[in-house]
Amino acid sequence: MSGRPSTFTITSAGQRVSLDANGAAQASFTVTNTTAQTVRGRLLTRPGETAKPEWFSIAGETVRQFGPNAAEQVVAQLNVAPTPSPGTYSFRLDAVSEADPDEDFTEGPSVAFDVAATPPPPKRKIPWWIFAIAGAVLLLIIIVVVILIVR
Repeated sequence: MSGRPSTFTITSAGQRVSLDANGAAQASFTVTNTTAQTVRGRLLTRPGETAKPEWFSIAGETVRQFGPNAAEQVVAQLNVAPTPSPGTYSFRLDAVSEADPDEDFTEGPSVAFDVAATPPPPKRKIPWWIFAIAGAVLLLIIIVVVILIVR
């Protein structure tokens, strides 16, 4: 990066988000244009080392006009289903100036989330009525056999 300051600053509403039962969550960020000019910027989600890019998207437009010294609320959406290996994962939101993407970019703070181990499916219990029917059939067979022997 060159010696000039970045056009954008990025803050997050928190350092951690919680996934719901479907593996979804939202993380809020504030992206601020620190210059006195209107700037066109691109918003990018950057997965952490073990996270997958397809888990993340941005609500709304990924390329936005940022007014002079103006802040924009940005929501990153997470959809981590199907569930990956249990563990802690992270991502960040970056902002890149469309006018000078190679030199004018800002890396946002990391936001972490946990993926819990999926519990094994519950064992299917055999319904009680199957035992009742099997017992009744067995009793009926015993009665028939006894009747045939006694005759």
